[in-house]
Amino acid sequence: MKGSHNATLVAFSILIAILASYSALALSARVNAARGRFRVAWLAGGSVALGIGVWSMHFVGLLAYRLPVPISYAVPLWLLSLTIAMGASLLALWVTSRPAVPISARIAAGILLGLAVAGMHYAGMGAMRIPGRIDYDPAIVVLSVAVAVAAGCGIIWLFMRLRGEDSARGQRERIAAAVAMGGALAAIHYAGMAAARFTPVAEAVRVHDDSVLRTGGLAAVVIAGTLGVLAVTLLTTRVDRRLRARDEETEAVRRSEARFRSLVVASAQVVWTAGADGTFVEPQASWGAYTGTSWEEYGSGGWIASVHPDDRARVAAEWRDAVADRRVMDVEFRLRRADGDWRHVAVRAVPVTEPGGRVREWVGAVTDVTERRQAEAARDFLAEASRVLSSSLDTEITLRTVARLAVPTLADWCAVDVLTEDGEVQRLAVEHVDPEKVRLALEIEERWPSDRTAPQGVHHVMRTGEAEMMEDIPESLLTAGARDPEHLRMIRALGLRSYVCVPLMVRRRVLGALTLVHAESGRSYTPADLALAEELAGRAAVAIDNARLYTETEESRIQLEQQTAELEEAQAEMEMAHDELQRANEDLEERTRESERAREAADEANAAKSAFLATMSHELRTPLNAIAGYTQLIDMGIHGPVSEAQREALDKIHRNQTHLLGLINDVLNFAKIEAGQVQYDVDDVPLNATLSAVEALVEPQLRAKGLRYRYGGGDPSLTVRADRERMEQVVLNLLSNAVKFTDRGGQVELSWEVQGGAVRINVCDTGRGIPPDKLEAIFEPFIQVDPALTRSAEGTGLGLAISRDLARAMKGDLTARSAEGQGSVFTLTLPQGRPVHAAVENAAD
Repeated sequence: MKGSHNATLVAFSILIAILASYSALALSARVNAARGRFRVAWLAGGSVALGIGVWSMHFVGLLAYRLPVPISYAVPLWLLSLTIAMGASLLALWVTSRPAVPISARIAAGILLGLAVAGMHYAGMGAMRIPGRIDYDPAIVVLSVAVAVAAGCGIIWLFMRLRGEDSARGQRERIAAAVAMGGALAAIHYAGMAAARFTPVAEAVRVHDDSVLRTGGLAAVVIAGTLGVLAVTLLTTRVDRRLRARDEETEAVRRSEARFRSLVVASAQVVWTAGADGTFVEPQASWGAYTGTSWEEYGSGGWIASVHPDDRARVAAEWRDAVADRRVMDVEFRLRRADGDWRHVAVRAVPVTEPGGRVREWVGAVTDVTERRQAEAARDFLAEASRVLSSSLDTEITLRTVARLAVPTLADWCAVDVLTEDGEVQRLAVEHVDPEKVRLALEIEERWPSDRTAPQGVHHVMRTGEAEMMEDIPESLLTAGARDPEHLRMIRALGLRSYVCVPLMVRRRVLGALTLVHAESGRSYTPADLALAEELAGRAAVAIDNARLYTETEESRIQLEQQTAELEEAQAEMEMAHDELQRANEDLEERTRESERAREAADEANAAKSAFLATMSHELRTPLNAIAGYTQLIDMGIHGPVSEAQREALDKIHRNQTHLLGLINDVLNFAKIEAGQVQYDVDDVPLNATLSAVEALVEPQLRAKGLRYRYGGGDPSLTVRADRERMEQVVLNLLSNAVKFTDRGGQVELSWEVQGGAVRINVCDTGRGIPPDKLEAIFEPFIQVDPALTRSAEGTGLGLAISRDLARAMKGDLTARSAEGQGSVFTLTLPQGRPVHAAVENAAD
């Protein structure tokens, strides 16, 4: 039998597949976002809704197929196919809702999903009841299953790809994916239908009516029910997404407000919050602590009482305007602190608005800027003082102007005293806003002159050059300084409360003193005021010094004019001498050229000398090596038995051959260094390990002379930038020298220390020492110290010269310090390298 498809129902099946696919993607996102029992509910409801949608696509596709015989469906298999669809949906939703799914698990889930969809299709096909037989083409069946598995893997991938995407772009991708998934599901169904072959039979098919669904009108019911279920599913996911987004926004706002409040509390000195109308609605702990007022005092607008009376109207108006305009307010004013001191503060108030623009509350921060304002005032004052000081070269006029400038900005009283050339103290200026007070101060100084030996005051400051400050002048000090009751009465009349006295000093020479006093203003001096007074005194001292230098310069100018005439007379003689000098310069240039030629010849000679030394060293090493070889052969008895006397002679020959070979090697090394032929492999060398290994090389020499050896070691991670072989050569040479020049029973010590970015390696001995006038000479080539110190040592005098050249080639140095009879200390300085672990990591990179 051949059948046909109803085009309308085929279109509805594909549409249902696409809508079911879109619902599946939406459900995947909701399941992924849900937690706890909500996730279980979404899994259960989603798998039912999605299973119905997928099954409906398949069943409508079956109903779309028309045969020339009646078709009915067995209910048990019909329900089995629906159950398989729901199970496949549950599997897909559960796998894709996991936070992390390995690739292997995704592939396995895709395969199971494809097999489940194929099983749903063939279970539905098995539910068909017709008067005929249904056969399947195995090749097409395999193809349909393969399509189902590929589609299952693709569906799992799309679920994972789009499960957390809620943007507009994600919605477009979700629609495209739904179309692709719907097409894949439809392809699975119609590929399975293509595998079926229907053959009629003569006998009628007998099935019980209670277990059979007739096809008449069934398609419309399934389509309508499925579309309803999918519509409800999509509506539910959309509502849930919006509710969840609103909850997240609310939580984000709450967290943002909490962070903002914490930030304000942590970063500001005083913080406060107010209601939308600008009034405090709850106690403000930091405001009360700073101003020393209670909630009853600063609440309901009472906070304005803590603002300075001169600033209240302005601040109140600024606050009213900011609240009315709902704008940020930035204002500075004076605020009374809890101790009664008026402080300059900067206030910033920010409105916190809701999405509709309504102000929910105000948040404000109060920052104490008194120190900043004082620094600005001090800067302006010093700028004006500098202008005044530079405006005149008359010392007395300048200092009187400075005294007037200091009152009342820095002091209620200001006095300037200077030292005259004969060492007397002269008061140049006394300033106060009240002339009668000035007259009184001058009268006190005239009747009772200051005690030159007093332990405090102007004379003490000028004697010692050290400033004095007293924040609060005690009554006992006034009583102790008064000569009689009348003197004490007049001192009290001045109303002195706090004072600062600083020296006028330039180039470590005291020129006078500047005294600043607070009296009726009630202010007290602070260390910041002392620093400002010292700066002012320093500038005044420079102005005084400049004025004196100017006077001396004027006197010098007159003398210079007199000397100019004498110089003009001498100019003629200088012009005559110029010609002679010109001729002398020509002779000098000729001699310079000769010197250059001599230097070039010397360079050539040095090169020839280096070449000769290198050649000679190589030529001498051959016979010396032969001497060593034949000496060893004789000693081994190759040419017959060796007597003790002969063996002693051979030993002497071997020692002298070894010594001579060492001398030749020194000459060869020196020649190479002079010729610049030495190659250096500079790297980070572990210091402790390298120095520890040197001990074994000098141990025979130490034991032979009975010397003590000390090396304390140190940080194993420390390195130096050096060529390891050259570094060991230098250290070994220094230790060998120390052994040579240290008498039996003495001590040789190796140590190191880090200074800045360099490492100093010290070799100390208890030998006879080196005369001070020989300390630099010992580093010259072929130079040896006094024979009395070296009679027991042999060598060419090249060891230290080579060692210093090697050290400097490695960007280090070699120095020595010694005194006769007190031993010597040789110091090898090398650049510090990276720690061992850093060097290893770099090497690994």
